[in-house]
Amino acid sequence: ISTFGLLYFGGLTLNQMTFGGLALGVGMIVDNAIVVLESIVRKREEQGLSATQAAGLGARDVAGAVIASTLTTCVIFVPVVFTRTVSGALFQALALVVVFSLICSLLVALTLVPMLAARFLRIDPEMGVRREQSSMARLERWYSGRIRWSLTHRPRIFAVTAALLAAALLLWPLIPVELAPQTEADEIDIDIDMAQGTNIAVVREYVIELERKVREIVSADEVELVQMEVRRGSAEVELKLTPSGDRKASGVELADRLRERLDGEIPGAEIRTDAQPGLWILRRIFSSGGGEDAVEIELREWDLDRADTIAAEMRRRIERVPGVSGARVSRREGQPEENLVFDRDRIAELGLSVREIARVLQANVGGIEAGRLRQGGEEFPIVVRLSPDDRLGSEDLSNIALRTPQGATIPLSALVHRERARGPVEIDRVDGQRVTYATATLESGVALGDAVERIRTELAGITLPASSSILFGGQYQEQQAARRDFMVAILLALALVYMIMAAQFERFLDPLVVMLSVPMALIGVVPALLLTGTTLNMQSVMGLIMLIGIVVNNAIVLVDAINLLRREHHLAPVEAVVEAGRLRLRPILMTTTTTVLGLLPLALGIGPGAEIQAAFARVVIGGLCASTLVTLVLIPVAYTTTTSFVAKIQARGWLRGKRDVKDESTAATA
Repeated sequence: ISTFGLLYFGGLTLNQMTFGGLALGVGMIVDNAIVVLESIVRKREEQGLSATQAAGLGARDVAGAVIASTLTTCVIFVPVVFTRTVSGALFQALALVVVFSLICSLLVALTLVPMLAARFLRIDPEMGVRREQSSMARLERWYSGRIRWSLTHRPRIFAVTAALLAAALLLWPLIPVELAPQTEADEIDIDIDMAQGTNIAVVREYVIELERKVREIVSADEVELVQMEVRRGSAEVELKLTPSGDRKASGVELADRLRERLDGEIPGAEIRTDAQPGLWILRRIFSSGGGEDAVEIELREWDLDRADTIAAEMRRRIERVPGVSGARVSRREGQPEENLVFDRDRIAELGLSVREIARVLQANVGGIEAGRLRQGGEEFPIVVRLSPDDRLGSEDLSNIALRTPQGATIPLSALVHRERARGPVEIDRVDGQRVTYATATLESGVALGDAVERIRTELAGITLPASSSILFGGQYQEQQAARRDFMVAILLALALVYMIMAAQFERFLDPLVVMLSVPMALIGVVPALLLTGTTLNMQSVMGLIMLIGIVVNNAIVLVDAINLLRREHHLAPVEAVVEAGRLRLRPILMTTTTTVLGLLPLALGIGPGAEIQAAFARVVIGGLCASTLVTLVLIPVAYTTTTSFVAKIQARGWLRGKRDVKDESTAATA
């Protein structure tokens, strides 16, 4: 309820990002309550305390851990709020939803849950006996034995963990990279480009023929609506597909089928088919000049003729790249035009001026206003010019008569000659530089990062003059900017998480032990991405950032319990680690399970547009599962190893400060 209140009063809407935050919050907001309630129940079962005493002591024992784990999850969103790219701005709504819901869950877990437990929680006197015989109790005892075995085989544990992490890092380059996850397309665009100056009626006839061929290729149950748009020299056919559940082929498969069948069907026309895979809204935002194409390359060259030559070579090379189709250049062949060139010397000899001749041309062809007609309260301009039969072509302009100051009459052809040429339809500029765009679309299953690397390799063979340069823009440019922002966000998140834990533990070493669980997440992230065919995009990178704050929660709960047992029960480090593992195994498994199950529907990617959040959910699930399993063994081993190392340093007098002699001696023995 509080989260929906935030959406309402914050002016936010229910969209893909806020729904993703709500789905993530469903699994995480109960984590704090689980840890607190499990601690209260254990106090009653194992120590026989009253409901009020168990509620107070149980909440007090884990209060520090739940506060630290909640803050570490919240602070990772601080860098995201200050990102300036479009990709970062998309996650700000998700960040607000998750942070607000977690803060509310923390308040509820520390206040409402203990109160309700003290008032309504009832424990059967024989429940403790039955619990000792339960499967969870047997699992806890087995885990305690595994911890003792791990503590006697520390080098083996470190070696296995390092090998798993190294394998994940070696497999990391195999993950394709793109800006946004590819989604099921519900629309196919077919563009037809013809020579500039082609009569619009001719273009219309070609489009009608194209529509007929399209209807032969796709069936009626696959297309819901067909729209045509005819322009001078080009046209577009838009296919609105039926819902994905009502057709067998996907939008990308239909586009591939149309691309293959329509190639070369209309002589003299260039046909390009695009199913708009991925977030097409983002493509409209990220494309800087070439339209909605996935690949967009900027050729900056002032000389238009030289730019046309280089762009044509770029297009030929791009067409050879596998997985890339529909290559074209933004500046096509110029519009046919006929220029009238004045003979200035002859004009001057006759005592005329270029301005006078231009005025005569305007009067005969464009017309001049000779007056205005007032009728019925309205005014109508009276324009005088040659009749339509006398201005059918440029040849008629030669017959226009001119009067010289001497009173002679000469034809316009005596002073003007015609030159046929082609002029540019438009000239694009970026930062004051003339730019020509080379664009292309991607075939199904081809990631943007892989395609760009292949194209970059092909274009490396072009010899460019000193005045020319080639830049990759559009989605790739945004992808690189988002990559830089997310890298900074990851570094800041690591620093903030460490500072939160250092303030909570009041030590500098324990946070480092806890943060060993962060790189362990890669052991699960890489296989999850490879097995599900998920690319590394802005959604999956956001999942990596979230993992920094999520995976440390289990380690915080475990290390906090170890410190509590050493501080209040004066246990040796080894005994404290074993007992803390037994006490905290159940809440760790429960919180991990709730988070994974809450994200499982998103990870399945079922339904229209579900692929947008699927990458995010798969990263969190894979990383959290692997990190939990690894850190349940690694954190106890790392904790005792660092404790023994510090104790040895203190025993040699290299490290000064207050210390517990009993803890040091037992740590050194361990």
